Amino acid sequence: MDAVILSIGTELVDGHLTDTNATFLAQELAALGIPVLWSSQVGDDLDLLLRVLRRAWDDAQMIVTTGGIGPTDDDLTREAIAALLDESLSLDPELVERIRSFFAARGLPMPERNVKQAYRIPSCEPLPNPIGTAPGWFVQREGRIIIAMPGVPREMMRMWREQVVPRLSPQLGGGIIRFRTLKTIGLGESLVEERLHDLIQRGTPRLATYAKDDGVHVRITAQANDITTADALLDDAEREVRARLGLYVYGTDETTLGTAILTPLATVGWTLALVEQGSAGRLISLLAEEPLATTLLRYATVLTSIPSTATALAETARTLAEEAQASASTSCAFAVVLRIDSHESLDQYRGEAAFITLTPVTTKVRLHELIAHPLEIRRRVTLWAAEFLRLSILEATQQILGSSATSV
Repeated sequence: MDAVILSIGTELVDGHLTDTNATFLAQELAALGIPVLWSSQVGDDLDLLLRVLRRAWDDAQMIVTTGGIGPTDDDLTREAIAALLDESLSLDPELVERIRSFFAARGLPMPERNVKQAYRIPSCEPLPNPIGTAPGWFVQREGRIIIAMPGVPREMMRMWREQVVPRLSPQLGGGIIRFRTLKTIGLGESLVEERLHDLIQRGTPRLATYAKDDGVHVRITAQANDITTADALLDDAEREVRARLGLYVYGTDETTLGTAILTPLATVGWTLALVEQGSAGRLISLLAEEPLATTLLRYATVLTSIPSTATALAETARTLAEEAQASASTSCAFAVVLRIDSHESLDQYRGEAAFITLTPVTTKVRLHELIAHPLEIRRRVTLWAAEFLRLSILEATQQILGSSATSV
């Protein structure tokens, strides 16, 4: 089986939105062993969309679309698929009630224009959307499959994993398909792939690596006749991956980097003060969004000034951390101090950073240097700071709990 991905919406073609859906689906399809022949962005034009759908129908056994299934006049994916298959759209009363219930649960009346989302063709199996108003479509005709999903990424991703993948299992040899993601930080994608190369080449279960904003993800895909066997394959693969990557693995699937940093603090009842100087507060933003931050992050401040000399970075970081710890009476403190000097060109700025972690049992310091665009410098420094803070806290809390952390 092969596939074509269509991302539908004029806002994509005009460049007002970045098409992250196609990237996600290409990775997911690859994990299932389904090659993507091509992908395309298509504006909200019925004739153009129909032409692209016809080409995709001729080229591939599966068409996966995102977008164009909203309630407005320019949402035309349903109409285009109906025209492609020469099937009539008709109102599904059950879908109307689902949409009406979605609004009612939020204390709102359903706008009448949302009735449009309840139309479907006879060959369509509606796909539930628990976090949005647009039902998806799963269409099977003449040995081909058309999947239509919302353009909102969080709605699309959940629908794909909960509704689409189980329906694809019979088309992929039957059985159960299960996924698991291990999230890592501190290693580049090429090095992660190098350490896992033979496992990736083995092919069962399938492993793939992806560079993300919060590190490198390792996606494991297992297919078996039953859930127990599939989960056992995932468990075995996870053990092998963790054995090779060690403490670089900070979580699975829904684990956020912020949660991975704060959870060890909660385990021993420690609190944290955080100071950033020159790094635009990115680490604070990462942690402050976490539910645990309401009780554990007692102090957070962003300073825009930077030390006049690079040699003062480590000293400044220590002073800021100690002052924050004393001011907020926290168990731990962490400071990031970043200095960016102009260099040869816009992309050639020199960045120098110092990190320090103070805990009741340890003090850890790290220095970094790099040359890049200022935005990239701040991005990398934030990731390095998050990795360093996580490992520092993990090592200190494990000392308290009576176990030892293996240094990476």
